[in-house]
Amino acid sequence: MSDYITIRIRGYHIDQHGQLHDRAYTEFLEEARWTLFENFNAIDFFSQLDLALTIVSNHINYRHPCYLNDTLEIHTRVMKIGTASCRMEQKIFLEGTDTVIADATNVFVLTDKKNPEAIPILGAAREKLEQLTNI
Repeated sequence: MSDYITIRIRGYHIDQHGQLHDRAYTEFLEEARWTLFENFNAIDFFSQLDLALTIVSNHINYRHPCYLNDTLEIHTRVMKIGTASCRMEQKIFLEGTDTVIADATNVFVLTDKKNPEAIPILGAAREKLEQLTNI
Protein backbone atom coordinates (compact mmCIF):
# COMPACT_ATOMS: atom_id res chain seq x y z
CA MET A 1 0.00 0.00 0.00
CA SER A 2 1.12 3.59 -0.51
CA ASP A 3 0.13 7.18 0.00
CA TYR A 4 -0.73 9.01 -3.21
CA ILE A 5 -1.58 12.37 -4.71
CA THR A 6 -3.00 13.38 -8.07
CA ILE A 7 -1.66 16.13 -10.31
CA ARG A 8 -3.09 17.39 -13.60
CA ILE A 9 -0.59 18.29 -16.32
CA ARG A 10 -0.77 21.95 -17.29
CA GLY A 11 0.75 23.83 -20.21
CA TYR A 12 3.73 25.02 -18.17
CA HIS A 13 4.65 21.36 -17.43
CA ILE A 14 5.04 20.56 -21.15
CA ASP A 15 8.26 20.63 -23.20
CA GLN A 16 8.72 21.66 -26.85
CA HIS A 17 7.64 18.18 -27.99
CA GLY A 18 4.27 18.39 -26.23
CA GLN A 19 5.24 15.88 -23.52
CA LEU A 20 5.75 16.28 -19.79
CA HIS A 21 9.08 18.07 -19.24
CA ASP A 22 11.68 16.08 -17.29
CA ARG A 23 11.95 18.78 -14.60
CA ALA A 24 8.21 18.40 -13.91
CA TYR A 25 8.73 14.74 -12.96
CA THR A 26 11.19 15.81 -10.27
CA GLU A 27 8.80 18.47 -8.97
CA PHE A 28 5.83 16.09 -8.94
CA LEU A 29 7.81 13.42 -7.07
CA GLU A 30 9.00 16.01 -4.55
CA GLU A 31 5.42 17.20 -4.00
CA ALA A 32 4.33 13.62 -3.33
CA ARG A 33 7.14 13.09 -0.80
CA TRP A 34 6.27 16.31 1.05
CA THR A 35 2.60 15.33 1.11
CA LEU A 36 3.45 11.94 2.60
CA PHE A 37 5.61 13.56 5.29
CA GLU A 38 2.90 16.14 6.05
CA ASN A 39 0.18 13.48 6.25
CA PHE A 40 2.16 11.71 8.97
CA ASN A 41 3.31 14.92 10.72
CA ALA A 42 6.91 13.93 10.00
CA ILE A 43 8.12 17.41 9.03
CA ASP A 44 7.07 18.99 12.32
CA PHE A 45 8.19 15.94 14.28
CA PHE A 46 11.75 16.01 12.91
CA SER A 47 11.90 19.80 13.11
CA GLN A 48 11.13 19.68 16.84
CA LEU A 49 14.13 17.35 17.23
CA ASP A 50 16.31 19.72 15.12
CA LEU A 51 16.58 16.94 12.53
CA ALA A 52 15.81 16.81 8.82
CA LEU A 53 15.40 14.15 6.17
CA THR A 54 17.87 14.95 3.41
CA ILE A 55 17.73 13.32 -0.01
CA VAL A 56 21.12 12.01 -1.15
CA SER A 57 20.11 9.96 -4.18
CA ASN A 58 17.28 10.20 -6.70
CA HIS A 59 16.92 7.83 -9.64
CA ILE A 60 14.01 8.17 -12.10
CA ASN A 61 13.04 5.72 -14.85
CA TYR A 62 10.87 7.27 -17.56
CA ARG A 63 8.50 4.55 -18.79
CA HIS A 64 5.70 6.16 -20.83
CA PRO A 65 5.04 9.68 -22.15
CA CYS A 66 2.21 11.84 -20.84
CA TYR A 67 0.60 14.95 -22.22
CA LEU A 68 -1.39 18.11 -21.52
CA ASN A 69 -4.48 17.51 -19.36
CA ASP A 70 -3.46 13.99 -18.34
CA THR A 71 -4.02 13.40 -14.63
CA LEU A 72 -1.32 11.48 -12.81
CA GLU A 73 -1.39 9.47 -9.58
CA ILE A 74 1.90 9.53 -7.71
CA HIS A 75 2.25 6.71 -5.19
CA THR A 76 4.92 7.05 -2.50
CA ARG A 77 6.15 4.74 0.23
CA VAL A 78 9.15 4.17 2.46
CA MET A 79 10.46 0.71 1.63
CA LYS A 80 13.44 0.14 3.90
CA ILE A 81 15.01 1.83 6.89
CA GLY A 82 18.69 1.11 7.42
CA THR A 83 21.02 2.24 10.17
CA ALA A 84 21.83 5.56 8.53
CA SER A 85 19.50 5.87 5.51
CA CYS A 86 16.05 5.01 4.27
CA ARG A 87 14.87 4.06 0.80
CA MET A 88 11.68 5.41 -0.68
CA GLU A 89 9.99 4.19 -3.86
CA GLN A 90 7.57 6.14 -6.00
CA LYS A 91 5.47 5.30 -9.04
CA ILE A 92 3.61 7.66 -11.34
CA PHE A 93 0.52 6.18 -13.01
CA LEU A 94 -1.85 7.62 -15.55
CA GLU A 95 -4.91 8.14 -13.34
CA GLY A 96 -7.36 5.26 -13.35
CA THR A 97 -5.02 2.91 -15.21
CA ASP A 98 -2.12 0.59 -14.49
CA THR A 99 0.05 2.46 -17.02
CA VAL A 100 3.32 3.35 -15.29
CA ILE A 101 4.55 6.74 -16.49
CA ALA A 102 7.69 6.68 -14.35
CA ASP A 103 9.14 5.11 -11.24
CA ALA A 104 11.75 6.45 -8.88
CA THR A 105 13.95 5.32 -6.02
CA ASN A 106 15.18 7.85 -3.48
CA VAL A 107 17.60 7.51 -0.59
CA PHE A 108 17.38 9.80 2.43
CA VAL A 109 19.62 10.30 5.41
CA LEU A 110 18.73 11.87 8.72
CA THR A 111 20.74 15.03 9.43
CA ASP A 112 21.18 17.29 12.43
CA LYS A 113 20.16 20.83 11.45
CA LYS A 114 23.07 22.29 13.45
CA ASN A 115 25.64 20.03 11.81
CA PRO A 116 24.32 18.78 8.44
CA GLU A 117 25.99 15.38 8.49
CA ALA A 118 24.20 12.05 8.35
CA ILE A 119 23.45 10.55 11.74
CA PRO A 120 22.18 7.09 12.74
CA ILE A 121 18.42 6.57 12.58
CA LEU A 122 17.58 5.63 16.16
CA GLY A 123 14.85 5.88 18.80
CA ALA A 124 11.87 8.14 18.16
CA ALA A 125 13.16 9.11 14.71
CA ARG A 126 13.24 5.47 13.65
CA GLU A 127 9.77 4.86 15.09
CA LYS A 128 8.38 7.80 13.11
CA LEU A 129 9.88 6.51 9.86
CA GLU A 130 8.57 3.02 10.59
CA GLN A 131 5.04 4.49 10.59
CA LEU A 132 5.64 5.38 6.93
CA THR A 133 6.53 1.80 6.00
CA ASN A 134 3.12 0.54 7.11
CA ILE A 135 0.98 2.54 4.69
